[in-house]
Amino acid sequence: MERSAETTPCNSRPRALRLLRLAFVSLAVVAAAAAGQNATAAPLAIQYRLRLLRPTTHLLEVEIAVSGVTDSGLDFILPAWAPGRYAIYDFAKNVQEFEAVDNQEHPLAWSKLDKQTWHVETSLPPGGEVKVRYRVFANDLTGSFSQFDTSHANLDGPSLFMYIAGHKPDPLTLTVTTPAEWKVVSGFSLSTAQHTFQVPNYDRLVDTPMEISPECKVEQFTESGKVVRVAVHSYADNDGDSAQLVDGLKKIVRAELAMMPDPDFEHYTFIFHFAPGIPLGDGMEHFNSTEIIARGPLSGSGLDEGLETAAHEFFHLWNVKRLRPAGVGPFDYTREQYTRSLWFAEGVTTYYGYLLLYRAGIWTRKKFLERLAGEIRNLENEPGRALMSAESSSFHAWFYDRSPQMQETNFANATISYYNKGAVLALLLDLEIRARTEGRKSLDDVMTTMYRQFYDTPAESYYAPGRGYREEDILATVNEVTESDFGDFFAQYVSGRKPLPYSSTLAQAGFVLRVETAPNSPPSLGVLTERVPHGLKITAVRPGQAADKGGLSRDDILVAVDNLSLATAELEDRLKIYPPGAEVPFTVERHGKEERISVVLGPPSANEYSLEPLPHPDARQLKIRKGWLADEK
Repeated sequence: MERSAETTPCNSRPRALRLLRLAFVSLAVVAAAAAGQNATAAPLAIQYRLRLLRPTTHLLEVEIAVSGVTDSGLDFILPAWAPGRYAIYDFAKNVQEFEAVDNQEHPLAWSKLDKQTWHVETSLPPGGEVKVRYRVFANDLTGSFSQFDTSHANLDGPSLFMYIAGHKPDPLTLTVTTPAEWKVVSGFSLSTAQHTFQVPNYDRLVDTPMEISPECKVEQFTESGKVVRVAVHSYADNDGDSAQLVDGLKKIVRAELAMMPDPDFEHYTFIFHFAPGIPLGDGMEHFNSTEIIARGPLSGSGLDEGLETAAHEFFHLWNVKRLRPAGVGPFDYTREQYTRSLWFAEGVTTYYGYLLLYRAGIWTRKKFLERLAGEIRNLENEPGRALMSAESSSFHAWFYDRSPQMQETNFANATISYYNKGAVLALLLDLEIRARTEGRKSLDDVMTTMYRQFYDTPAESYYAPGRGYREEDILATVNEVTESDFGDFFAQYVSGRKPLPYSSTLAQAGFVLRVETAPNSPPSLGVLTERVPHGLKITAVRPGQAADKGGLSRDDILVAVDNLSLATAELEDRLKIYPPGAEVPFTVERHGKEERISVVLGPPSANEYSLEPLPHPDARQLKIRKGWLADEK
């Protein structure tokens, strides 16, 4: 147990009493966590101060001043995860120099109860004040972490701000001190000069990212009475013109506001980072803002990536931030919050991101259909589709949603993505709903009905209006909207692992899924690889395919194919010279020794998926197709 150097107040009591009291504190922490840590005490006056003083150190200075303290101790807790990213990150790893003082700057004793909880002794006169101070190292540009350097401060609240156990619902004040000329952009305010903000509760504090920079460019527009801001932080010298980005966002916002009920916000903020060379792009939804990190420049490849991510994240305004699974708000930040509904919260949002880019006129019908076919191809190429359902993928997100892995896993062969299967399920659900209702209803109606039933209702907690839905509520709403029974569909394809009904469902809209092998495709080996200096390292062997049957293993390094080096050549190029069924010797490095392993190559993989309209649809098929695609002549 970590303790402060100042222990005099503790040592003035009998040791047994101290240990007994700490035991009760620990039990209280556990109980609070189990209950979601809603408020159980009278509100405190809480003021957060964030200082950005020395960018080259990447250290952010946080102070939390608490007035009106009557308890003998307070627990300050830093989240273990960030809502929207279902992975335990333990942000407390980057906390240093924690201290606690009273209003006279006299040190207060403190102890660390667990990986993320600091207990401060507060034996003060009634109404006394406690201040805790600490520093946070921040140098990661993602939607989960924070970064502070000479170009900007990109701040994500869960990685920075501790909360006081039992007092998350309390209103608070946030004051930010920045270098001169740095602008402050966030969902708290439309002013970039404002540095002090009144925040209704802790959850809203950490659900409002901030971009603070001397170079961030900000534009805004109004749509349906809502003010929408676009903040751009770019690392490229030639990214001065954001006209195409703003024009695309106008179309996306207009299309999504037209579909969904009027959201309860006055202004919304898009925060974009265009960072060529960053290994992973990202997008993170928030209550009235989003943060998007594109891997290319705004003037090039980053634009398409940014708009596609924006369509997804803006739809999250409704689906997940307001219409939310049970347990996803208010949050227990200390542990995993399991749900079987991420296929709906994220996968359906992925589908609508595509559909609304099409409805907005940013994507052509051809691109929209190509993207859907690509999602089907990706799912059908995953061995895990036979092992994991959409619900199970949702439930186990905590294992693999950008979660750091300290042990080797077989995720490549044993899991699927709830984004991917959820998007494919959304497509099939949408078409099946349209077919069963003769085009009168669609998945749109399910979304708006659920939103009104679960969000436009009295609040169950301080967090937000409404209540969370359960998995069975999705099925119940689909049945209500369609006046039909989708129980078998959900049992087989959502909670079950049956092959998806592409042919029958797509045919109802006058489409067929074509699966073909591209001309001149090489025979298949059935491995996933990554390049290493002298060849290709196998990262996964697909079950039942050629490499598996031939005895190749994960972590083998393919050095050569029939004595032809793979140090610089692509595996596919080497395999093209052989017919399917050929027995080919591979030079393999395994445990530092070279071996020769012969493998009988399999047939080329089917790699071209497309959604093709039937040439002569009947009247019913044409009606469904027109309702879905809208521009069908």
